[in-house]
Amino acid sequence: MRIPHFFCFVSLATAGIAVPALAHAGEAEPPSIINYGVNGFWTGAQIGLASGYLATGRDYQASEWRKLVFGAGVGALAGTGLGLTLGIVDAGGPAPGTGWLALRDTGYGIGLGALAGTATGALFLIHSGDPKNLVTGAAIGSLIGAGVGAAVGIIQGASMHRERPVPPNASEQVTLRFTVTSSPDSAMLMPALNGSF
Repeated sequence: MRIPHFFCFVSLATAGIAVPALAHAGEAEPPSIINYGVNGFWTGAQIGLASGYLATGRDYQASEWRKLVFGAGVGALAGTGLGLTLGIVDAGGPAPGTGWLALRDTGYGIGLGALAGTATGALFLIHSGDPKNLVTGAAIGSLIGAGVGAAVGIIQGASMHRERPVPPNASEQVTLRFTVTSSPDSAMLMPALNGSF
């Protein structure tokens, strides 16, 4: 396996570790807007690297490293901008915000997609013997996983922040509870009924 193949494969394979770890680190408290930007940077760089690798030729040439660097760089800058924008939109709202969930799940999707794509590429490797199939599968899987992850995050955010309907007569509900109490004159226990009207 040539060095560029190995470099791209390792970069895409670590997508499932780096981005979700960053996303998970901020969930104890509402993440800062800068944390959105950092998460967007890594997510965008991985998407850009996968896109850049798919833009290379059938056989990787030495001069094609520029496509990888260009893809990763443009993806990182675009991801940073998108992450900061989502952070500003989510600011002041309930935590975690829909933007944060979309960024987090996009990172998870890239990792899962890279793994599934690598497994698919391995099946093609058996037939063709070309190691580029592994990295091509990882790149395609990363892009598909990113899209699916973003969609899942948006759906999850929308369902979490949906207003729960209040029952029409919530103030008129009656609650009854059976308990055990003692009489003021004796220590004998007796059944009792408590309620709120």
